[in-house]
Amino acid sequence: MSSKRSPRRVGHQLVSHDIRVAHGPVRRRRIVYIAGYDPRPPEGAKYDLLKREAARYCKDRPVDFTISDVEHAPDAMSACWTLSLAGEGWRSEAEYLFLRWDDIVARDFARSFPERLLRSLVTLADYLASGTVWRMGRIFHRTLMLWPYPFVALAAIVAAAIAGGFGAGSLLSGFGAGTWLSLAGGVLAAGAIACAGALLTRRTFIQHLADLWCFCRDFAISRRPDMEERCDLFADRILEAVRRDDVDETLLIGHSYGCMMIVEAVARALDRDEQAFETGAPVGVITLGSCIDTSTLHPRAHARKGAVRRVAQSDKLLWAEIQGRQDMINFYLDDPGVAAGLPDDSQRPNPVVRVLTLLEVLGTANYRRFQMNYFRLHYQTICANDRSHPWDYLLTVAGPDSLAERIAFWHWQLRWRDSEYYASVPVPVLSAFHKPWRDLST
Repeated sequence: MSSKRSPRRVGHQLVSHDIRVAHGPVRRRRIVYIAGYDPRPPEGAKYDLLKREAARYCKDRPVDFTISDVEHAPDAMSACWTLSLAGEGWRSEAEYLFLRWDDIVARDFARSFPERLLRSLVTLADYLASGTVWRMGRIFHRTLMLWPYPFVALAAIVAAAIAGGFGAGSLLSGFGAGTWLSLAGGVLAAGAIACAGALLTRRTFIQHLADLWCFCRDFAISRRPDMEERCDLFADRILEAVRRDDVDETLLIGHSYGCMMIVEAVARALDRDEQAFETGAPVGVITLGSCIDTSTLHPRAHARKGAVRRVAQSDKLLWAEIQGRQDMINFYLDDPGVAAGLPDDSQRPNPVVRVLTLLEVLGTANYRRFQMNYFRLHYQTICANDRSHPWDYLLTVAGPDSLAERIAFWHWQLRWRDSEYYASVPVPVLSAFHKPWRDLST
């Protein structure tokens, strides 16, 4: 990879004129959303988060929101609800379709501690031997601060169990216990420490991250047939959504490792019926907190690389890649297309990368509060902003500005060049700005 970053990778890529985009005001959207590696159902994850963050966002702003109850599909593979926002002179509604794979994650979480340990050792050895972990570090060094965490924690638990077993056996032997009694005591002590460690992994993010990294590796090299089948289903649901023309804009959104799933499903949908992306409402893909590279940097991730290339080279949709600097799980200042084997240039239409520091959207008090909570920072791009900023999740999904307008380079330049003026607008929809910005459009 080139050490000199292209305009795309530093967030200066322009939206291609060849892409069909929506033009505001957008009154109704269809959202297709895929969450990250999370065993919780919609009510325990995205829906509750969205409801809470919308209430927080509207509390001190002249905006009202309504959100419907969750309705589950009969096959339990999706859920839906409606979110609407209303401000001065505008009202927009978003129809959410939440595509589920939490059942697959829950089965992973149900594995025994010995199985998790063995799978983690295989994943660690593979990522080291293949050079994947070093490639990740070259792109964004902070990923190496979090990636080894579950492996080191699991190794520490095993080491503590072994040390505790030897210590208990030696202690019993010192008190005159026989060989077999000392051995039994050591085994029991080691087992107790291992069980306590296994319980600890379930109550912390150790298990979550260990299972996630194992899943990333398995899916990268096409060893998760359950997820391959689910992505086919996702592609069908996406085609159903984009074929309808009863909305002004369709947004296909992925968060965390859900970014890989949304890109994979969109690539399959394009292969099946590319024309569908031209006949319905304009389509946008949004990847937030993306860890796509965790899979595509693996040398054997041929199918995953192909999916990223397919979407990155398509002019039938607009792909926005939003990256936060303090998010240790996403890859900052990165073009996912490069890891998939595409040139590091500005010739292809997608993705349009936009970068921000999370301090720009969080108030100082909240930033200090969340600074050491890496998972909370990872979720910030789908949470409410404290400060006005071009990236505003709630306005993106249920505001009057189209995705193309929200990520337009001149829009971000407006904030960079006059941050105080931008911050003075509590609800940063474009119609609220009375200052001319068209001179920034080149």
